[in-house]
Amino acid sequence: MAAEEKVKAQLVIVTGLLVMYFVFKSVYLLYAATAVGLISLAIPFLGDLLVKGWFKLAEVLGMINGRILLSLIFFVVLFPIALLYRMGKKNPLALKREPGESAFATRNHLYTAKDLENVW
Repeated sequence: MAAEEKVKAQLVIVTGLLVMYFVFKSVYLLYAATAVGLISLAIPFLGDLLVKGWFKLAEVLGMINGRILLSLIFFVVLFPIALLYRMGKKNPLALKREPGESAFATRNHLYTAKDLENVW
């Protein structure tokens, strides 16, 4: 990772802690922002470790968002809607054919020039 990217990440951490200080009015967040800023400037090795920890935290949160939250949304929202839809319609996608019926659908349509204007 480039030094520029590390400095940006350190600045994001400090800025985030300062914003949280103004929102929650906790003096400990201000102390944490000051400590992170000073450590990043004074001891670059520790600043790099902070950035690595920050990116690992982001990776873990990404896994949580991708798997757990989307699964919850699926089972809480989409699955009940699908069940209700299936209870209302007997053949929603027209995949089941009655015996003796053909899959061919007769379409009596006279083609005009307008049909070919926007084919897609």
